[in-house]
Parts: sequence; structure tokens; C-alpha cells
Amino acid sequence: MRIAKILPLIIASALSANLAYANTDQDTDALPLCETAECTSDFKKLRNFAINGSSEAASLLAIAYANGEGVSQDDAYARKFMLRAIKWKDPFAIHQASRWYRTGHIFDKDVARADELLNRVVDRGFPPALVDRAKQLFAENNKNSDKLAFDLLIKAKESTYLPAYELLAVFYEHGIGTEASLYQSAKMHKTLAIRGHEGAQEKLDKLVAIIEQQNINIDGLKVSQDIERLDPVLLDVHSEIKDLIAKLKTTDYDGRSTVSRIQGQACSDAGNGCYIQFNRNSPGMIPNVVTGTIKGRFRGQ
Repeated sequence: MRIAKILPLIIASALSANLAYANTDQDTDALPLCETAECTSDFKKLRNFAINGSSEAASLLAIAYANGEGVSQDDAYARKFMLRAIKWKDPFAIHQASRWYRTGHIFDKDVARADELLNRVVDRGFPPALVDRAKQLFAENNKNSDKLAFDLLIKAKESTYLPAYELLAVFYEHGIGTEASLYQSAKMHKTLAIRGHEGAQEKLDKLVAIIEQQNINIDGLKVSQDIERLDPVLLDVHSEIKDLIAKLKTTDYDGRSTVSRIQGQACSDAGNGCYIQFNRNSPGMIPNVVTGTIKGRFRGQ
């Protein structure tokens, strides 16, 4: 049976304003401009890579201009570089642009265009898009949509995309789109606990206690003390850009190469450029998946 308190949480997460940066004007202290010559130089390099065909650089630069991170906030430049990245079929950019169109951020609000872009990356199996679409399906509040949402989350889980694990834990616990299974829910929390996600171990312990009372073997749910738990890696804008610049220096996106190339070849097709942010203000809160901020991001896998 659908749990009433979960529905508004998932609906809010799926249809909310751009959580990562919708209130940019209120959060400017967290988004500083470059204060060093090195930072300024790196942004110039990033722009050069974006102009010369790197879809990753273009999408990162679009986010920077949208947020005012390292550069002055500029909607026109944000649109320009995001459209470049979309043209070059970068899945990160296509997914992010779908959110911008849906909320009227940077682009004029256009829900039809948002849906079209989201469907493009859902068809490509891009994990954040699969999770967003699953949330939309859940909001339709019928059993058929629940099953489709569950199947999309299973597909996103195959890429070890952790927000899919959090949603699946809820689906399994409450029998949404699948048979209820506290054991399977606990398995999702076990993975999250090993990955160092806040609150996962506590939830796992509670589920294990219930399962154990049902005379079910819990050996497969225990987190071995020998397993190294991973802590989320906090990234900052400059280190993120320097990492990308270091990678792109080995390509021909610097504008100096005379070798023929296909512009916009994306290196993020596997979903490695996605990040997650959690909101645990209330029990059972569904994680808010965000892909549109550079500073203070957590890797999703």
C-alpha cells in the first residue's frame, strides 16, 4: 500500500525548482569569483576547451556562468555554452538543461522541451535521468507507473548510482512497484552504509533488527568490520576544473591540433559526472538529485 507521507516528498523532489541553484541571488557567498591569477587562468583554459569542442568543458562552463562560480554570473553565456553541450549530445548537459527548462531557470520555462530532453537521456540510460523519470512516474500515483518507476531505478542501480539505491530502499520497504521486502531494502542501505552515506547505517540496523525477529538469516546484511567504508569526497570548483583541464590536455580540444575530430564527444556517457545532495530533515525523505552545481558536490558513485 502506498504510504501517504512518501508521496508529497517524491512529488516535491521531482517537480521542485532547481534545488542546486534556484536561489543563486541568496547564496552568492558560497559562490565566489576567482581571487587568484591561477584560477582566472584555469577558467580561460576551460573556455578554450569549450570553444574547441569539449562538451564536458562547455557544460561545466555553463553551470559556472549560471551560478556565478569563478566567473561573473551571466545567463546569456550560461545558455550559450549549455546549448553547445546539448548540440554535442553531452548527457550531463541535456539532463541539466531539462531541469532549467522545467523550472524557467536560465531558459524560458518550457515543460514540453524539458520532457523531450529528459526522454533523450532516459533513452540513453543516463542514471540521473532514469531517477528523475522514476520520480515523475511515482507522482502519477498508479500501479502501472509504480512498476515502470521501479524498473527504471533497477536500471540506474546497475551503474552504481547511489540515489537509485536510496529510492529503491523506499520502494522495497513499502512495496512500491514490487513486492515489499525488508531484506532487499536492507541490502540497499548496506551498500549506502559502505559508501558512507549519512543515516544509512542507522536505518540498516533498524531493518536488520526487524528481519532477525522474523527468523531470517541476516549474515548477508552485516557490514564486515574489514570492509573499508568510503567517505564522500567534497569537491571545490577549482579542483574540479583543474581535473578536467588535466584530462583535456591529452586531447585535441585545445584548438592547436590540426587533426580532424568530432566536436562534442562526451566523456561522461557512463554517468560519472553526476552528483548527489541529501536532505534528511524528515524520516523517509527521498534524496534530491542535483547535477547543477560545481562547488560542494558529492560524487554519486
